[in-house]
Amino acid sequence: MQYTRIALDIDDTIADTTEALRRVVNSQLGANLTQDDYRTPGEYWGYYERVWRQHGVADQLSFKQLNQQMAIDQSHVSLIEGAQVAVHRLARDAEVLLVTSRDPSCEGATREWFAHHFGAEDIQLYFCTSHVDEKAKTKGRLCKELGVQLLVDDNASHCQTALDEGVDAILFGRYGWHHGATAPVKQCRTWGELVEVLYG
Repeated sequence: MQYTRIALDIDDTIADTTEALRRVVNSQLGANLTQDDYRTPGEYWGYYERVWRQHGVADQLSFKQLNQQMAIDQSHVSLIEGAQVAVHRLARDAEVLLVTSRDPSCEGATREWFAHHFGAEDIQLYFCTSHVDEKAKTKGRLCKELGVQLLVDDNASHCQTALDEGVDAILFGRYGWHHGATAPVKQCRTWGELVEVLYG
C-alpha cells in the first residue's frame, strides 16, 4: 500500500449512523421509515430533514435533538460491515486518523464508541466544522496540514476539498446523497472493495 497516513470519516464510513438514526426515529415516533427511504436522491446537508419532511415527521424531531443524544451515548450505533477488519489492517501499514464533521460535543462518546469496537483508547480524533463555520478549515485543508495522503469519506464535497489540497480521496458507500456527486474521485461501496483498491 502506498499510503502511510490515512484519514477516515466516521459517520456512514466506519459507523452505520444513518441506520442507527433510522431505528431511533422509528422507535421514538412510531414511524415506519425503511432503509430505502434513506437512499432517495438528495443533497448531503439537510438530507435527514428532507427525508423526514417527505414522510410527515419533520415537525416531531430535529437533527439537533438526535445529536444531543449522540453526545451522551452511541452504543446503539453499529459498525459498517467489514469496517473492523479493514481498519485494523490499514492500521498495521499506515497511521490512521479519524476526521469527522460531528459536533465536538460528541468527542467523549465518540472515543468510547471507538474504543469499544476497536479496542483502542488513544485515537487521533479531529473535528471539522467548516459546514457550520465558514472560517473553519475544510476537511481537505485539515488533512493536508496533518500530513494525510488519503481521505476516505462518504461526503463527495469533503472528498473534493481533499483533492483541492492535493490529498487523494475515496468516496465511500452507496447513499442517496451521492446522487449527482461530481467529484472526480474513486468510489468504493464496501470496505472489501476499498481494501482491494488499496492493496490490489
